[in-house]
Amino acid sequence: MAVVRSYTDKKGAVSFQAIVRKKGHKPLSKMFSKEADAWKWARGVEVDIERHVFIDTKEASVTTLSDALDRYEEVAKKNKGYAMEKIRIGVWKRGKLANRAISTLRSKDFDEYRDLRRADGISDATIRNDLAVIAAVFKHFDYGISNPTAKTVKTLAVAEKRSRRLSALEQKYLMAQLDNTQCSDPKRANKWIPLVTRFAIETAARISEIIGKDKTADTVAVLGLIWANVNLDKAVAKFIDTKNGESRFVPLSPAAMECLQQARELNPVMRGPVFPTTNSATQQAWQRAKKRAQDQYKADGGMDDDFLVDFRFHDNRHEAASRWARNFDIKKLKMVTGHKDIRSLMRYVNPDEDDVAMIAAEMAEVQKVKAVG
Repeated sequence: MAVVRSYTDKKGAVSFQAIVRKKGHKPLSKMFSKEADAWKWARGVEVDIERHVFIDTKEASVTTLSDALDRYEEVAKKNKGYAMEKIRIGVWKRGKLANRAISTLRSKDFDEYRDLRRADGISDATIRNDLAVIAAVFKHFDYGISNPTAKTVKTLAVAEKRSRRLSALEQKYLMAQLDNTQCSDPKRANKWIPLVTRFAIETAARISEIIGKDKTADTVAVLGLIWANVNLDKAVAKFIDTKNGESRFVPLSPAAMECLQQARELNPVMRGPVFPTTNSATQQAWQRAKKRAQDQYKADGGMDDDFLVDFRFHDNRHEAASRWARNFDIKKLKMVTGHKDIRSLMRYVNPDEDDVAMIAAEMAEVQKVKAVG
């Protein structure tokens, strides 16, 4: 049933309250300055309820984007990438849309955000990640309205597949500098960094899976690979804290086993973390070693301006997947990398000139056999 009530304030101004009551629904009301508008709204709500298409957006009209982000952050704290997500949440909460009711947010607001970010030289991939935070707010909580960033996201360029590979020469120079920390006090040198790097190249493991995550103000430290999860007899390791939240077993190559043997020599107790170092220490040592490797390469007369440029620690995972793809089928490769689907896996398999040359050699062998037959 719908009713409209009139109210007169002290100054004599008249307003109208439309009220709709339907069985199975909470009473709905809204104020209007004109009686005709009140009746129009009430009858429209009645029709939508009878057609089972009515959506109550009252919560969205009283919830600001900042409030919605506060609510979502409690969920985000459980996410693997919360550290980065927290930064993005903070940026949105300081932005000009923060105090807007989420029911008033429109695609044009996020189109404007996109254009401003692009003008600052920010890539579409980064903008997509920024907007993903807003999309997550609407994914986890039902405010009765659709995600207002959807149309804007469709205008962003899809991130290109990363295809950076590590050449044999780059690996030679990089590992030489990782082994030679140039620390003034040899006893303080971090002996774990080169082992972590070699182990990553051999296992396609993420840095967080190998050495865990450092403690922050909002999170506890997470252990990476521990000795209790290494079976040296079977050459198998078990990673617990993976990106998709599922544990997985990883086969260990002879080179990976050698890394473990060296780790064992450094820590004969064989309890706790296999590589007892930190994520931040590894990243810092990695960057310093890469810079020294580039300098040494140039000092030796190297002429390649792209030598080790834009090569990141995570690219070791790409390198491992690409190398093992030469020998194993997709099913076995998924077992090594931990990818759930082939599409995700193939973003990590990047054939280089040597891979293609091996195929050419195999083709030559096939044709040779056919010719003889």
